[in-house]
Amino acid sequence: MSRKIDTSAQFIEFYVKKGHYLVELSENHFKNREYKKCLELLSQAHGMFEKGGAKEEAEKVKLKFEDIKKTHFKNSNT
Repeated sequence: MSRKIDTSAQFIEFYVKKGHYLVELSENHFKNREYKKCLELLSQAHGMFEKGGAKEEAEKVKLKFEDIKKTHFKNSNT
C-alpha cells in the first residue's frame, strides 16, 4: 500500500508564479509594440491565475487584456 503525497499546494503556487511570469513577459512584448503576443500571454496568465485560485489577480489581468484589446485592436476580432 503506497502513501499518497498531497502536492496541491505546490501546484497552486506553481500556477500563481507562472501567471506572474506570463504577465511580466507580456509587459516586455507590450513595450515592443507586439500587442497580439501580449494578449496571448495575458490570456494564458489569466488561465494560470484561475487554476491557482488567485481570482483577484485573474480579474486584474482580464481588465488589462480588455484595455489593450480595446485600445490597439479597434473594430477587430482579435
